[in-house]
Amino acid sequence: MRARCHLVTGFLVALASVVAAALPVACGSSGSSGSVTPGNDAGSEGSASGGDGAIDAPSGADGPGTDAPADAAPDVDNGAPSTNYPAPHPALPQLVNKAGGPVLTTPKVYLVFYPGYPYETQLDDFATKISAAASTYWATTTMEYGIGTLAYAGKIELTGQTPPTSIQSTDIQTWVEQQLQAGTFGTPDPEAIYTIVYPQGTTITQPNPVSSLFPAPQSCVAFGGYHDNAILGGDAGPAKNYAYAVIPTCSTSVGGLTSVISHEWVEAATDPYLTSGGTFTLNGGPNAAFYSVDGDHLVWDLLGGGEAGDQCEPEGSPIYVTPTDVGHTVQRTWSNQSAAGSHDPCVPGITGAFFDSAPVLPDTVTFTSAITGTITTKGVTIPVGQSKTIEVDLFSDGDTGGPWTVTADDVLSKYYGSYGLSKTLSFAWDRTQGQNGEKLHLTVTVTAASIIGGGHAFMITSSKGTRQAVWPGLVVEK
Repeated sequence: MRARCHLVTGFLVALASVVAAALPVACGSSGSSGSVTPGNDAGSEGSASGGDGAIDAPSGADGPGTDAPADAAPDVDNGAPSTNYPAPHPALPQLVNKAGGPVLTTPKVYLVFYPGYPYETQLDDFATKISAAASTYWATTTMEYGIGTLAYAGKIELTGQTPPTSIQSTDIQTWVEQQLQAGTFGTPDPEAIYTIVYPQGTTITQPNPVSSLFPAPQSCVAFGGYHDNAILGGDAGPAKNYAYAVIPTCSTSVGGLTSVISHEWVEAATDPYLTSGGTFTLNGGPNAAFYSVDGDHLVWDLLGGGEAGDQCEPEGSPIYVTPTDVGHTVQRTWSNQSAAGSHDPCVPGITGAFFDSAPVLPDTVTFTSAITGTITTKGVTIPVGQSKTIEVDLFSDGDTGGPWTVTADDVLSKYYGSYGLSKTLSFAWDRTQGQNGEKLHLTVTVTAASIIGGGHAFMITSSKGTRQAVWPGLVVEK
């Protein structure tokens, strides 16, 4: 697994742990819009159809576990290929600062190494180049969130200290506080991101966010890195928060390390005090900043976390790029500005037109579970054993040179079937290919009850060549 910002890789790891623990021993408020983003051809060949975007279908329309095409009803609007880009579609998400927490306006990074770390020289070079005035990566990924120029404050050698073979994230937080108090990191700086790089021989565990009775996620298995914050009380004033990132060495690939570090630096700058208490949670702490997406799109957080780096990971390998002025691999991260313009929301941009397939979710749905709490967001209501057909709007920001292919998956069984999670949704398409301006229709059948308060997550993947885009959706049983 590549970089993850914190334990809420998040919700899904927690859920998988719950299910695994339950097996036999033998062996977040809604936004108000939900609006359709108008394209340049609104009202023409690519315009949105009337109605609520959902068509009731007979129960068991496609049978469990099938993905065969289904005939759309005669009066369904299939759209048409359009050269007006982008065709109308539901809006992409926006990262929001719901709690109003601070960001790092003048960020600086430190690299913290144990003696003899083998990739110290390469990571020092990476930090020097990513913070250089000539580097555009940092400004492209962070400026719109109020983040200033990145400064590299240098490396810190932990002379006389031996790396642990195993350590818990709570102990790392205590250790960071001790180093800050002792002056190991210099004068404590609330604008700094103290980046502790652990060698390959160190395993880091995090607390399970649901219960200590469930398995603890481990580094290089459940996560590739995270960031958090430490708190120091001041004799002459209020306590202050200090951001830090934890980077395990999961392979001998320097590019793997720099991609994780870039992910964590962007997220630590845009959401430096996500917990403000050091305890990993399923929701941001009272000082969290850009921790999650807007209320209408909360299901997007379930694919691996809600922060800027997390939101782009479903795009797959194209999110990793090597800018010429940096010379090392970095991760592309979420841009609200790009998303609002219906361009690839992950920046820096890459060559080729961006394309995606957006399900039209007609309902405001609510469900409650012990894991998620009460969530109200956009989705579609389908009782167990019944089906509904939803419209899927295809759009791109330029000519893709032909159609792309769409697939639909049950999120929990796709990612965590090995833990015993079975499919609770099945799907049937009227067609599985299309391009800008066309509308496909997806029949979703709820084949079994959900173990999370009646909520079912699904995802639509659009693929063409090496590129893919993912758009999740939510089904609630009632």
